[in-house]
Amino acid sequence: MSGERSLLRRVRALDEASIVTVFDTYYPLIYRYIYHHVRHQPTAEDLASEVFIRMLEQLVEGRGPKRHLKAWLYRVAYNLIVDDSRRQIHRDHEPLAKHIVSVEHDVEEQVHRTVLQERAKAALDELTPEQRTVIILKFLEGCSNREVSRILETSIGAVKSLQHRGLASIRRHLVRTGGDHMRNRDEA
Repeated sequence: MSGERSLLRRVRALDEASIVTVFDTYYPLIYRYIYHHVRHQPTAEDLASEVFIRMLEQLVEGRGPKRHLKAWLYRVAYNLIVDDSRRQIHRDHEPLAKHIVSVEHDVEEQVHRTVLQERAKAALDELTPEQRTVIILKFLEGCSNREVSRILETSIGAVKSLQHRGLASIRRHLVRTGGDHMRNRDEA
Protein backbone atom coordinates (compact mmCIF):
# COMPACT_ATOMS: atom_id res chain seq x y z
CA MET A 1 0.00 0.00 0.00
CA SER A 2 2.83 2.41 0.78
CA GLY A 3 4.13 1.88 -2.78
CA GLU A 4 0.77 2.97 -4.17
CA ARG A 5 0.70 6.01 -1.88
CA SER A 6 4.20 7.03 -2.93
CA LEU A 7 3.25 6.61 -6.59
CA LEU A 8 0.08 8.60 -6.00
CA ARG A 9 2.06 11.48 -4.46
CA ARG A 10 4.30 11.63 -7.52
CA VAL A 11 1.30 11.39 -9.87
CA ARG A 12 -0.47 14.21 -8.05
CA ALA A 13 2.69 16.28 -8.62
CA LEU A 14 2.20 15.48 -12.34
CA ASP A 15 5.45 13.54 -12.59
CA GLU A 16 5.36 12.21 -16.16
CA ALA A 17 7.24 8.96 -15.44
CA SER A 18 4.87 8.18 -12.59
CA ILE A 19 1.84 8.82 -14.76
CA VAL A 20 3.25 6.40 -17.35
CA THR A 21 3.81 3.85 -14.57
CA VAL A 22 0.18 4.22 -13.46
CA PHE A 23 -1.03 3.71 -17.01
CA ASP A 24 1.23 0.70 -17.61
CA THR A 25 0.28 -0.86 -14.27
CA TYR A 26 -3.45 -0.25 -14.19
CA TYR A 27 -4.61 -0.06 -17.80
CA PRO A 28 -4.64 -3.85 -18.30
CA LEU A 29 -6.64 -4.32 -15.07
CA ILE A 30 -9.13 -1.58 -15.88
CA TYR A 31 -9.52 -2.77 -19.47
CA ARG A 32 -10.18 -6.35 -18.37
CA TYR A 33 -12.68 -5.20 -15.74
CA ILE A 34 -14.56 -3.10 -18.29
CA TYR A 35 -14.42 -5.85 -20.90
CA HIS A 36 -16.10 -8.28 -18.48
CA HIS A 37 -19.00 -5.84 -18.35
CA VAL A 38 -19.35 -4.69 -21.95
CA ARG A 39 -17.92 -7.74 -23.81
CA HIS A 40 -16.92 -5.59 -26.76
CA GLN A 41 -13.24 -4.91 -27.32
CA PRO A 42 -13.42 -1.47 -28.97
CA THR A 43 -15.88 -0.21 -26.35
CA ALA A 44 -13.72 -1.60 -23.52
CA GLU A 45 -10.65 0.08 -25.01
CA ASP A 46 -12.47 3.40 -25.37
CA LEU A 47 -13.84 3.32 -21.82
CA ALA A 48 -10.51 2.23 -20.32
CA SER A 49 -8.77 5.10 -22.11
CA GLU A 50 -11.46 7.48 -20.84
CA VAL A 51 -10.67 6.42 -17.25
CA PHE A 52 -7.10 7.64 -17.66
CA ILE A 53 -8.11 10.78 -19.53
CA ARG A 54 -10.38 11.65 -16.62
CA MET A 55 -7.60 10.94 -14.16
CA LEU A 56 -5.29 13.34 -15.99
CA GLU A 57 -7.99 16.02 -16.25
CA GLN A 58 -8.69 15.72 -12.53
CA LEU A 59 -4.99 15.85 -11.64
CA VAL A 60 -4.41 18.96 -13.74
CA GLU A 61 -7.31 20.61 -11.87
CA GLY A 62 -5.74 19.62 -8.53
CA ARG A 63 -8.40 16.99 -7.86
CA GLY A 64 -8.56 13.27 -8.48
CA PRO A 65 -7.45 10.36 -6.33
CA LYS A 66 -6.13 11.29 -2.91
CA ARG A 67 -5.72 7.99 -1.03
CA HIS A 68 -6.59 4.87 -3.01
CA LEU A 69 -5.49 5.16 -6.62
CA LYS A 70 -6.61 1.68 -7.71
CA ALA A 71 -10.03 2.05 -6.10
CA TRP A 72 -10.45 5.51 -7.66
CA LEU A 73 -9.65 4.14 -11.13
CA TYR A 74 -12.09 1.26 -10.73
CA ARG A 75 -14.78 3.64 -9.46
CA VAL A 76 -14.38 5.86 -12.53
CA ALA A 77 -14.52 2.74 -14.71
CA TYR A 78 -17.66 1.59 -12.93
CA ASN A 79 -19.33 4.96 -13.51
CA LEU A 80 -18.38 4.91 -17.20
CA ILE A 81 -19.79 1.37 -17.55
CA VAL A 82 -23.07 2.46 -15.99
CA ASP A 83 -23.24 5.49 -18.29
CA ASP A 84 -22.42 3.35 -21.32
CA SER A 85 -25.05 0.75 -20.45
CA ARG A 86 -27.66 3.49 -20.20
CA ARG A 87 -26.75 4.66 -23.69
CA GLN A 88 -26.63 1.18 -25.17
CA ILE A 89 -29.66 -0.73 -23.98
CA HIS A 90 -29.06 -3.67 -26.25
CA ARG A 91 -25.81 -4.66 -27.90
CA ASP A 92 -24.74 -7.89 -29.48
CA HIS A 93 -21.14 -7.49 -30.55
CA GLU A 94 -20.11 -11.11 -30.13
CA PRO A 95 -17.33 -11.73 -32.65
CA LEU A 96 -18.21 -14.35 -35.24
CA ALA A 97 -14.83 -16.03 -34.75
CA LYS A 98 -15.84 -17.08 -31.22
CA HIS A 99 -18.54 -19.30 -32.71
CA ILE A 100 -16.33 -21.05 -35.27
CA VAL A 101 -15.39 -24.48 -33.95
CA SER A 102 -11.76 -25.51 -34.32
CA VAL A 103 -11.26 -28.92 -35.92
CA GLU A 104 -8.28 -29.46 -33.63
CA HIS A 105 -10.54 -29.76 -30.55
CA ASP A 106 -13.33 -32.13 -29.72
CA VAL A 107 -16.46 -30.57 -31.21
CA GLU A 108 -18.72 -31.81 -28.40
CA GLU A 109 -16.42 -30.33 -25.75
CA GLN A 110 -16.26 -26.99 -27.56
CA VAL A 111 -20.05 -26.87 -27.88
CA HIS A 112 -20.42 -27.72 -24.19
CA ARG A 113 -17.90 -25.02 -23.22
CA THR A 114 -19.66 -22.45 -25.42
CA VAL A 115 -23.02 -23.31 -23.85
CA LEU A 116 -21.54 -22.94 -20.36
CA GLN A 117 -19.96 -19.58 -21.26
CA GLU A 118 -23.24 -18.30 -22.68
CA ARG A 119 -25.13 -19.43 -19.58
CA ALA A 120 -22.57 -17.73 -17.32
CA LYS A 121 -22.83 -14.50 -19.33
CA ALA A 122 -26.63 -14.64 -19.19
CA ALA A 123 -26.48 -15.22 -15.43
CA LEU A 124 -24.20 -12.18 -15.00
CA ASP A 125 -26.56 -10.11 -17.15
CA GLU A 126 -29.43 -10.84 -14.73
CA LEU A 127 -27.56 -9.31 -11.79
CA THR A 128 -27.92 -5.72 -10.68
CA PRO A 129 -24.99 -3.54 -11.80
CA GLU A 130 -23.64 -3.52 -8.21
CA GLN A 131 -23.89 -7.31 -7.84
CA ARG A 132 -22.22 -7.83 -11.23
CA THR A 133 -19.41 -5.47 -10.27
CA VAL A 134 -18.81 -7.27 -6.97
CA ILE A 135 -18.75 -10.69 -8.66
CA ILE A 136 -16.40 -9.51 -11.42
CA LEU A 137 -14.06 -7.70 -9.03
CA LYS A 138 -13.97 -10.53 -6.49
CA PHE A 139 -13.86 -13.61 -8.71
CA LEU A 140 -12.44 -12.45 -12.03
CA GLU A 141 -10.17 -9.62 -10.87
CA GLY A 142 -9.17 -11.10 -7.49
CA CYS A 143 -9.96 -7.99 -5.42
CA SER A 144 -10.46 -8.23 -1.67
CA ASN A 145 -13.67 -7.15 0.07
CA ARG A 146 -11.85 -4.03 1.28
CA GLU A 147 -10.80 -3.09 -2.26
CA VAL A 148 -14.31 -3.67 -3.59
CA SER A 149 -15.78 -1.57 -0.77
CA ARG A 150 -13.46 1.31 -1.72
CA ILE A 151 -14.34 1.02 -5.40
CA LEU A 152 -18.08 1.01 -4.72
CA GLU A 153 -17.73 3.49 -1.88
CA THR A 154 -19.72 1.23 0.45
CA SER A 155 -19.14 -0.92 3.53
CA ILE A 156 -17.52 -4.34 3.53
CA GLY A 157 -20.81 -5.70 4.88
CA ALA A 158 -22.64 -4.31 1.85
CA VAL A 159 -20.04 -5.95 -0.43
CA LYS A 160 -20.58 -9.30 1.29
CA SER A 161 -24.34 -8.91 0.97
CA LEU A 162 -24.10 -8.01 -2.73
CA GLN A 163 -21.79 -10.99 -3.28
CA HIS A 164 -24.16 -13.36 -1.46
CA ARG A 165 -27.24 -12.16 -3.35
CA GLY A 166 -25.35 -12.14 -6.65
CA LEU A 167 -24.09 -15.70 -6.24
CA ALA A 168 -27.55 -16.87 -5.20
CA SER A 169 -29.02 -15.26 -8.32
CA ILE A 170 -26.37 -16.87 -10.53
CA ARG A 171 -27.05 -20.24 -8.91
CA ARG A 172 -30.82 -19.89 -9.51
CA HIS A 173 -30.24 -18.86 -13.12
CA LEU A 174 -27.90 -21.78 -13.81
CA VAL A 175 -30.30 -24.29 -12.23
CA ARG A 176 -33.26 -22.79 -14.10
CA THR A 177 -31.52 -22.72 -17.48
CA GLY A 178 -29.31 -25.76 -17.39
CA GLY A 179 -30.15 -28.24 -14.68
CA ASP A 180 -31.84 -30.66 -17.10
CA HIS A 181 -29.11 -30.15 -19.70
CA MET A 182 -26.41 -30.92 -17.15
CA ARG A 183 -28.21 -34.03 -15.86
CA ASN A 184 -28.78 -35.31 -19.41
CA ARG A 185 -25.13 -34.77 -20.31
CA ASP A 186 -23.94 -36.61 -17.20
CA GLU A 187 -26.31 -39.54 -17.85
CA ALA A 188 -25.09 -39.98 -21.43
